[in-house]
Amino acid sequence: MIAAAQVTYTAAQAWSDLAQIGPIVAVTVALLVAVVVDLLLPRGLRGPVVTVIAIVGLVSALAIAAYRLVNGYGGPAYFRFVSGDAFALFFEMLFALIGVLAVIVSSSYVRRRGLYEAELQVLTLAAIVGMMSLAAAGSLVTVFLGLELLSIALYVSCGYNRIELPSQESAAKYLIIGGFASAFVLYGMALIYGATGTTVLSDIATRVTSDSAGNPLLLLGVLLMGVGFAFKVSAAPFHMWTPDVYQGAPLPVTAFMSVATKAAAFAMILRVFNYGLGHLGPEWQVLLAFTAAASMVVGNLMAIVQASLKRMLAYSGVAHAGYILVGVLAGGRAGVAAVLFYLFGYVFMNFGAFAVVSTLSGPAGDGDLYEDLNGLAYRNPTLGVLMSVFMLSLAGFPPMVGFFGKVFLFTAGISAGWTWLVVLAVLTSVVSVYYYFRVLFHVWSPLPEAPVRFAFGPVRGPVTVVLLAGVFAVALGPLSGFLLQVGLNGAAPLLSGR
Repeated sequence: MIAAAQVTYTAAQAWSDLAQIGPIVAVTVALLVAVVVDLLLPRGLRGPVVTVIAIVGLVSALAIAAYRLVNGYGGPAYFRFVSGDAFALFFEMLFALIGVLAVIVSSSYVRRRGLYEAELQVLTLAAIVGMMSLAAAGSLVTVFLGLELLSIALYVSCGYNRIELPSQESAAKYLIIGGFASAFVLYGMALIYGATGTTVLSDIATRVTSDSAGNPLLLLGVLLMGVGFAFKVSAAPFHMWTPDVYQGAPLPVTAFMSVATKAAAFAMILRVFNYGLGHLGPEWQVLLAFTAAASMVVGNLMAIVQASLKRMLAYSGVAHAGYILVGVLAGGRAGVAAVLFYLFGYVFMNFGAFAVVSTLSGPAGDGDLYEDLNGLAYRNPTLGVLMSVFMLSLAGFPPMVGFFGKVFLFTAGISAGWTWLVVLAVLTSVVSVYYYFRVLFHVWSPLPEAPVRFAFGPVRGPVTVVLLAGVFAVALGPLSGFLLQVGLNGAAPLLSGR
């Protein structure tokens, strides 16, 4: 008869563990309160009240994460299944910020489109809880739970506009392809567990050495997880779902997915590959290098021929996934810090562009064609100038944050020996100037007869988000040294063990 292991878990340890995941707790409480309020309040009050609850919860999470980051972050919790380290806190702040922006934009959007507001905010909160769990994961089990929580919430969000066929098609495609990606990830995790005997990442990092490269279970597990991760970051050749899902989903959902899902997936990659499987770097770097090269080429070339702004920005996101993978491949303090810096800046560049497009939407549909931007700088100079800022930043023009982000990524790549990949990244970045400037051409076209497909309504919320994103897209360039230092602090927990 085998004696059961004795597990001691005191109240003090419970409170300590709870404090480590304070930001996740704040968003979870807001999520639960929002669900109850949505059930109890009259229909006319549900949307505004749930929106306020969501913003309060997200701002609280942002404040908790910032406080813990400044005043001394902790370490592992719940028997090392989660962590409250600086890496987790960095991403929790990022996700809380993205959530606030998404809630504000979606609140105005759903009212103009005649959709229900409360349920979409609840789904956004659920997705953010999953994303924060991914960033704080200390075990493959936690990684998968966070991945599925965010994925399920986004599957439903993509089909939120139930009366439009493209939205339903978007949800169906994302569900099917996402299910396959999750299966790849889960099977890869099972193989790694079989090879190491543990799911805790710190234990995996200890048990897997460079001599383990000959273990077929480990290699197949790395391959399967790499394929699943590539699906989640929209990296070529596993990107085919991205333009279709982005085009069919409601605009605020597309904006949220384009930045939050990508950031969460890269947090997952850094946790699992750069930390847990760091000694197998030569093996998984081959896969990611091919994926990075394919993403930069395919993303930029396909973006050129798109007529829809949603699809163009989707392929642009594929290309940017390739750029970020350069930092992942570089690894070390410089590489991981560059990835964190770029993800932070990418939020404002890309979300801001989608927020501008969301102001073109009305009861008849989304204004996501290039022609819908004709004369925007003259119809609404503020939005026209800010859209120009976002496009220039995405293209990598100084002094925007996108320029400094690429400099840090490419410098880290060259230092780590990935010169050929950096050369390809620079060449494809030049190609991207064409389709970003195509947007500017329409924005600044002095055509008095330019069609105004949708009238501008009361969109104070989205305009506020656009202004905030534009300020950050410009201001974070000169402040790049400070933000890079924050990224270096966030990278430290992944490198402390080696």
